[in-house]
Amino acid sequence: MFSTRYILLIFFFLSFNLHDSLCQQLNSKKLNQSKSSLSNLDGKIDQWQKDLNIPNVAISIIENNKVVKTKVYGNLSNGEPAPNNMIFEVASLTKVVFSTLVLKLIEEGQWKLDEPLAQYFVDPEVASDPYSKKITTRHILSHQSGFDNWRWMSSTGKLMFNFEPGTKFNYSGEGMEYLRSAIEQKFHKSLSKLSDSLLFRPLNMFDTSHGWDGKKNFDRYARMYDAEGVEIKKADYSIQASAAAGLTTTIGDFSKFAVEVLKGAHLSKPLYNEMIKTQAVINPNLQQGLGWRIINGLPNKEYALQHGGNDPGVAAIVVLLPKSKRGIIVLTNADNGLIMCNNIVRAVFPEGQEIIHKAFKSTRLDQMPPTIQLPDSVLKSYTGNYKREDGVDVIVTFKDHRLTLRMAGIPLLSLFPETEDKFFLMDLDAKVFFTKNNDGTVNSVSIQDGGNIIKCLKLGPIH
Repeated sequence: MFSTRYILLIFFFLSFNLHDSLCQQLNSKKLNQSKSSLSNLDGKIDQWQKDLNIPNVAISIIENNKVVKTKVYGNLSNGEPAPNNMIFEVASLTKVVFSTLVLKLIEEGQWKLDEPLAQYFVDPEVASDPYSKKITTRHILSHQSGFDNWRWMSSTGKLMFNFEPGTKFNYSGEGMEYLRSAIEQKFHKSLSKLSDSLLFRPLNMFDTSHGWDGKKNFDRYARMYDAEGVEIKKADYSIQASAAAGLTTTIGDFSKFAVEVLKGAHLSKPLYNEMIKTQAVINPNLQQGLGWRIINGLPNKEYALQHGGNDPGVAAIVVLLPKSKRGIIVLTNADNGLIMCNNIVRAVFPEGQEIIHKAFKSTRLDQMPPTIQLPDSVLKSYTGNYKREDGVDVIVTFKDHRLTLRMAGIPLLSLFPETEDKFFLMDLDAKVFFTKNNDGTVNSVSIQDGGNIIKCLKLGPIH
């Protein structure tokens, strides 16, 4: 008996017109589903803005490699409606922009994916480590550099290799900065100049910058807000370009970048395949490509290119579906923005629920991790003010028989007990655990996300 796949192959070779017709019907069906889901999206976003204290949201929806909806919600700080070219910070979305720049340099033969970076740059803090002679661009773009996310997270507070580059995954902004230094050393140009000449200007991304000074076009800048909707005052707008974070852009500009990637980013087929290939496994649901996170196993043999960004007062997400030529970008300016981003992806894509679950959880969608019940007295003993190693305040509170953790740059997190001192998050893979002194008093809370551990020392009770 012929398989369905075999029959479809016969049809493909017998009639390109029939193939095109089938594709048009499928795309039309998806477009109709999308239009249906978009019809009440504005009302949902307006309500989510109120519920989550998010002043501004920008969205762009792509169908068949074209933007079909783009909109900025909310007002400027002076009360005027936010313009469509509102300037947003996008945190770690910077990494996929930088990665695309690096791949373009490789495509042009000006850079090599597997050449040791020691040819151009070695950070003085790891110069004596033999791994500094081995680390390559592939290791960094696939987050297999061996570095912590940031050097302040290490026990010494300095840059160090935790494992041999290329042997396992650990998300690292330091890696991106290391690669930036190597590239700038070779080309004797700043990241800003390289990006402007090779990426931003060719794509007409004139409102996008790696080193915005906080002055130009400040009147349309999306100021940042915490989870309660209080503005986060920012006094210093560093013009130092970073490969890991800090990119400023508009929803229109980033849409041009997204469409460029959906169309292949002007990369050769072999190099594009390297970009979307599993370079490292993050968890059973999520893989790491070059720059992009890869979500496989979606309906209709679809896969997604995904990346998020979070900093205090900033949350953003981009999801691209190359096979069906669809995409979505969400930019926000508040700590609760991650919830907004996830809500919108779920609302717009028929497979949105599965995409978001796979992007943030390693378990199956229909599985819930085990939880236990703890006495209120035990839970209350964990409440208090803590301080992260880089000085950021962390607060743990108790309400309705549950602990909540608050830290700048992320939504309020509900903690679910797995053991007496270890907790999990319902929508994220990160673990939270408390440590105690010999007398049983709590002295710290730690947040573990993969190989990165953020330890926060307890200062005292909540004031």
